[in-house]
Amino acid sequence: MFSCLQVLVHGVSVGHTCTFLPSKDGSKGRIVLVGGANPNGSFSESYIINLETHEWDIPGWDGLQARYEHCGFVAESDSLCVFAGAEQTGNLNCVQILHTSDDITGHGLWKTVQVKGTPPSARTYHTNSACIGDRLFVFSGGDAGATPVTDPQVHIFDSVSATWTQPETRGTPPAPRHGHVIAAVGTVLYIHGGMAGDKFYSDMFSLDTETMKWEKVRAKGDVPPGVAAHASVTFGRNIFIFGGMTSEGATNSMFKFHSDKQQWTLVKFEGDLPPGRLDHSSCLVPWRVRTGNSEEHATQNSEPDVKHLCFVFGGMDTQGVIFNDCLVTIVT
Repeated sequence: MFSCLQVLVHGVSVGHTCTFLPSKDGSKGRIVLVGGANPNGSFSESYIINLETHEWDIPGWDGLQARYEHCGFVAESDSLCVFAGAEQTGNLNCVQILHTSDDITGHGLWKTVQVKGTPPSARTYHTNSACIGDRLFVFSGGDAGATPVTDPQVHIFDSVSATWTQPETRGTPPAPRHGHVIAAVGTVLYIHGGMAGDKFYSDMFSLDTETMKWEKVRAKGDVPPGVAAHASVTFGRNIFIFGGMTSEGATNSMFKFHSDKQQWTLVKFEGDLPPGRLDHSSCLVPWRVRTGNSEEHATQNSEPDVKHLCFVFGGMDTQGVIFNDCLVTIVT
């Protein structure tokens, strides 16, 4: 079932990113929300949910260029990065970085990376799952309105060397699109859905990042309808997608893709589902749970069970209602 995480909520937002940052002191960690927008404009602020206290912190981070519908990722080099997105004056293609090894709730500075190589053209690119190791993979994205960029290339940003490359690929790539999700399972990237103009895509493609070969996934099972502006998390060999916009409006469905079986399953929940939404953001949160409730049990240094949660924040429906709720559901 979906549950509403009770936190002291900040304002409504769409097009933000949310990223889980593990704790270094044994606590439950934090979730960082970066950027986003509402009818008043785009944001240059970041917010932190403390999962130990269920309270918001506003870190003293300066330097972020206001943006929404960007992507965010934490590289293995322990830095939080954002790329692309849009602001009121147009699309962006810069990379900004914040070193998370510093005091996460204290003062910090977003720095614009002086990149080497040729960066992708400015675009919207709303995902937080397209990172393998220290490399961010970029394919397609939004140009203007419902029109995607026409660029068919795969762009790779190496966050260690700050270098963009465009490797040659084999096979037939997906059609240009925006609002798609990109998720990594091991060394394979999966691209699902998205839209171009008034067309919603229901297809799925894989890209083996070792051979750089595209393949169309012939998925079976409960194949989702064409959808865009949805969100995804990956756990193990499975990809979970939630929400998005279809030709029928905003949806609140969740689907699970078994990458080994190449099969979709509609996830069924007990109880009420949250409102359908698009342009929200999600991340995977490991949650430590100790079995038993006695004080004696708690002092035996037993390893806690770890459940994995899909965390969802914000988004909007097709009538323009913007949400500020925090939702969680167990995916293990």
